Amino acid sequence: MKRNNIFRMMPLLALMLGAASCEYIHEDLEPCDHYLRFSYTYNMKSADAFVPEMTNQEEAKQVDLFIYDAEGNFLSSQTVSGAELEANRVKLDLTPGDYKLLAWAGLNKEDYTWTSPATGDPMANWQMAVNRTDGEVDRELLGLFQGTLDLTIPAGGETVTEFPLVKNTNKIRLVLIDTNSGTGLEASDFTLSATTRVGDLDYKNQPLTDSTLVWTPYFQGVDTVASANGGVAYRAVCAELNTLRLLEDSPTALRLTHEGEVAPFLNASLTDLLALTKMESHDMSVQEYLDRQDEYVITVYLDMTGGKAHCLEILVNDWTIRLDDVNLIR
Repeated sequence: MKRNNIFRMMPLLALMLGAASCEYIHEDLEPCDHYLRFSYTYNMKSADAFVPEMTNQEEAKQVDLFIYDAEGNFLSSQTVSGAELEANRVKLDLTPGDYKLLAWAGLNKEDYTWTSPATGDPMANWQMAVNRTDGEVDRELLGLFQGTLDLTIPAGGETVTEFPLVKNTNKIRLVLIDTNSGTGLEASDFTLSATTRVGDLDYKNQPLTDSTLVWTPYFQGVDTVASANGGVAYRAVCAELNTLRLLEDSPTALRLTHEGEVAPFLNASLTDLLALTKMESHDMSVQEYLDRQDEYVITVYLDMTGGKAHCLEILVNDWTIRLDDVNLIR
């Protein structure tokens, strides 16, 4: 009977020994592994979109991870890409102790410049900036994500730690439609631009300077919208531009100017326009909304009578603003 009891207990003993092997460090056992899992849930759906966002980018499908000690002095860095990024299980080769981690996903030399820290450099010295030409950015930026994390590596036991990130790039699509069907709009008829004072960020995701940056379309073309009765179609100028992180209290502008005119027919605070689209049911501040929402569509209905552009109505993400010759600069 005793022998039978021992045989019955053997699976349980093996399980206990397996658990103990990672809870206690012995000379003949390998140390336990520690992993990071990146997440991006700071969006309007509160759903983790990190892996799809990163793997769907044309380039810069990687995370640059900067590792600092408990006092914020730089120790090392590692790049996460390929199969490791898709699996989203990043192994850390760190000894037990306290660390500060800084992650930036989507950094690439065409779009950005950033700090390459040396051993011992403080985290406060880290910074990045958008590459621009004479203060202007006219190309499509790849998505940029950022996050910081205080991490403790225990003396024993495998750990998997979630590392939340936020997105720092926005895309804005502009659609200009003439309410008079058959009018011959051309893409070159309009000059479109957004201005912000956020073109660089520090390790806390805050701007370093307040110099003005002009964002112009990386795409601008013409399309048509069929009329409901099958008659002459309406022509629409479509354009897309992007910005870095938008801040509620930082001055911005969206300007649309018709060819041959000096004054823009739309001259509005970009952040004010975008903030109008926040649903009342969304229990969040304007700044949180601007950080969570990363794509906007602004539709402008125009009256081109007399060869001049008059703004009749603006739709921003399905919200309607009925104004004439908008001028809402703060």
